[in-house]
Amino acid sequence: MWKIQSKYIREKEKKCITCGSTKDLQAGHFVHGDSLDFDERNIHCQCLFCNYYQSGNLIEYTKKMLEMYGMEVIEELQQKKREIFKPTQEWLEKRIEYFKGLE
Repeated sequence: MWKIQSKYIREKEKKCITCGSTKDLQAGHFVHGDSLDFDERNIHCQCLFCNYYQSGNLIEYTKKMLEMYGMEVIEELQQKKREIFKPTQEWLEKRIEYFKGLE
């Protein structure tokens, strides 16, 4: 599931949300937590440098998240990270089909 979602995000966005680079792209989390691994609002394209070496480049990531979603969504994601996430097989299969359909 993650592999398909990551590919979808990288191909859709095509550049790092935090610095604009188009090299060594990954799918970077804004907020870390199991319940947020598959929330599309929380995952955006980031280059290796920002995502890994700058630990997400969170100052720039936060600015972009505020522009795109506003403070309410950021607060919702922060709250959601405390939830326990136990996806069912059916849920995973539906999400895989969703991302495959967008390719």
